Amino acid sequence: MQEPEFRAVDPRRCFLLWFVPPLTVFVLGLVVLLVSGHITGPFRNVTVVRALLASKRDFFQDEQVKRILMARGYQVHVTPAGSRDLARKPDLDSYHFVFPSGHVANEHVKTRRTGKHAVPFRPFFSPVVLGTFRGYAEALVRAGVATPHDQGEQPLYYNLDLQKFMELVEKHKRWNDYGAANGNRVIIQSPDPCKAYSGAVLAGFLASARDDNPPQTVEAAEDLARRIKPQIDAQGQTSEDMAPKYFAPEGPTHAAIAVIYEHQYLAHQLEKRGADKERVLLYPTVQHQSTPELISFTPEGDRIGELMMTDPELRRRAVELGFHSLGWNGATEQDFAGHLSERGVPEPPSGERGRVALPKAELFERMIDVVGDCR
Repeated sequence: MQEPEFRAVDPRRCFLLWFVPPLTVFVLGLVVLLVSGHITGPFRNVTVVRALLASKRDFFQDEQVKRILMARGYQVHVTPAGSRDLARKPDLDSYHFVFPSGHVANEHVKTRRTGKHAVPFRPFFSPVVLGTFRGYAEALVRAGVATPHDQGEQPLYYNLDLQKFMELVEKHKRWNDYGAANGNRVIIQSPDPCKAYSGAVLAGFLASARDDNPPQTVEAAEDLARRIKPQIDAQGQTSEDMAPKYFAPEGPTHAAIAVIYEHQYLAHQLEKRGADKERVLLYPTVQHQSTPELISFTPEGDRIGELMMTDPELRRRAVELGFHSLGWNGATEQDFAGHLSERGVPEPPSGERGRVALPKAELFERMIDVVGDCR
């Protein structure tokens, strides 16, 4: 019989065979994390910036935006508020910057900051639109107050004649009068006009449909407000934001037509890659583009505003969230239509129709006070 052989094994070799593969993986992973900034991030000096934001707070609450800002050394702490409430906040000066949604609130903030640091930035705009559902849009077509924007089989955008629509409201017409399975009145539901800019813009839409010429006196503003007040009152109790209700699975039961911002709808469709064919937009006879101003009160706020205007990643993300990006000169930037097309979403008819002529800020404020019984 052959005698057994004994083989000496070097324990160092066994250790290396066991240790080297995971060590290699660890080193490669460490390199990736260092390059991406995930390891150094916790040790980086991060500046916390306090911001008072209206509806555009959804931009700063986006996870990708948070990561981009963190990589630049900033974290924005968001305090939500309606635009009109924001402009009247007693502790306004305690924030690094504010971001109201509309012109009236912008001007009110700048007036309060007279003689103080107040630097405005306009990184993007988003039209105020009416979100509805295909069944209701087709009912409005049958009623003769809406037309598809294009001739596709399932258009996402419709034009709405506000004057004719208001006649339906005044006559107390119901959705089932035009073939929709809903016995409720035909109305538009909006956020509280006393708090939210988009709710105030609905009053501007209706006022423009009543009279092409904006009022020039307080008396004329109050008279026009009283004429459109029944259309606002018809919706009953209002909330601060219609978008969460509109995009909820049970959205059609919350509001047949909801006042929202175009970017909210486009962000939803971009996420779905155009697959949601039931939710559609109505573009009124006249349009209104909300051009919010980031108004900075401090150097830290200035830096956030500058990043919003110049940082390629932030600006690209704004387009991905449905905003029309603006440059320093106010011109539209980024390939907005191309980005939508790549994701199967047709370009909306933003800016293709006349803009609503809102009254001067102080007269518009008075109109809203009357329409909404604001206190």
